[in-house]
Amino acid sequence: MAVSPCFDAGSDYCPCVLAELGQCVACSLIRGEPTCKCGWSGLCIYAEFLRAGSKARPRRRELSARILSREEIARTPRTRAFLLELEVPKELSAWCEAPGSFVLVRPRGLPERFNVPLSVMSSRDGILTLAVQVVGPKTVALEGSSREGRQVTLVGPFWAGIQGLEHLSRHAGGSVLIVAKGIAQACVVPAARYVNLKRGTVRALLGGGTLGSVFVLSRLLAAGASAEVLPKEDDHNLGRISSELSAHRYDVLLSAGADVQHNGLRQLLKQMEDPPAFAWTSNFSMTCAEGICGSCLTGGLRSCKAHIPESI
Repeated sequence: MAVSPCFDAGSDYCPCVLAELGQCVACSLIRGEPTCKCGWSGLCIYAEFLRAGSKARPRRRELSARILSREEIARTPRTRAFLLELEVPKELSAWCEAPGSFVLVRPRGLPERFNVPLSVMSSRDGILTLAVQVVGPKTVALEGSSREGRQVTLVGPFWAGIQGLEHLSRHAGGSVLIVAKGIAQACVVPAARYVNLKRGTVRALLGGGTLGSVFVLSRLLAAGASAEVLPKEDDHNLGRISSELSAHRYDVLLSAGADVQHNGLRQLLKQMEDPPAFAWTSNFSMTCAEGICGSCLTGGLRSCKAHIPESI
C-alpha cells in the first residue's frame, strides 16, 4: 500500500484501527517499514500510536438525525434529486463546516451496507444540508424514508470529499475558479465560504449536468462568490472555461463534477504555461469511509482517507 497524507491525521480519530492492523495510510513505521516517509501531517502518528498504548482511538459513532425538511431539486422520469436538512449535535455540525466534509446516511433500521456518502452543502448551528441524487438501491431506500420528522442514521464527519484541498488552503486568500455541474455542486458552497472568510475571491461557472438543475446559485452568491450559469454545449463548455482561464489569473481551479469533467480540465491546464493549482471532488466508490473495506482503493491508496496525487 502506498503512503500518503491522511485526512484523519491529527484528528480525534487518529490513530485509527488501521494502525492497530499495521495498515496506517500515512505512517510507514506503523506499517513495519524501516524508515519514516509519512509526508508529515503536522504531528508524528507513530509517536501518538505508541503513546496510546498501540491502541486505536474510538471510531466515529452512529447517531440518529431528525429530518427537518426535504426539498425537491429535480424530478423527471429519469432524474430525481432532493435536499435534506438534518438536525444534528452542534459539535458535529461545527466539524462539518470544513470544505470537503461528508457524512454517511442511511434509513433508520437498515444495516451499514445501506450507507450513502453525502457531501455537506451547508452546516450551521446543528443543521446539516445535504443533496441526494437517486441513482441506485441505497439512494432509492433513502428517498423512500426521507420525510419531515423522521429519523435517519448518520455517521461522520469525514473530510475526503475534495482532493487537492491543500491547494485551496494555501491559496484561500487568492483567486479561485470553481467549475461545478450536477449533484457535485453541493461540494462547492463550503469551499466558497471558506475562501471568502480568508478574503479571497471566488468565480463559479455552473451547469446542471445530468441532473439538469443548478441548485446552488443563491447560496454561492450569499457566500460572496460571483457566478455564471453555463448553457449545454457540445464541448462541455471547455471552450468557455479555457477563455476564463486565459482572461484571468487564478491561483486554484476547483472541479466539481464527473470524472470526464476532471480529466477535461486537467488537459486544459496542461496546455497552459503557468496553470493554477488543481483540486477536484472525489468520485471514488466508498462503503465504510474508514479505509477498511477496500472499495475505495485507487492506485494502492485508500481514497476515503488519503490525499490522492493529481497523477492518479
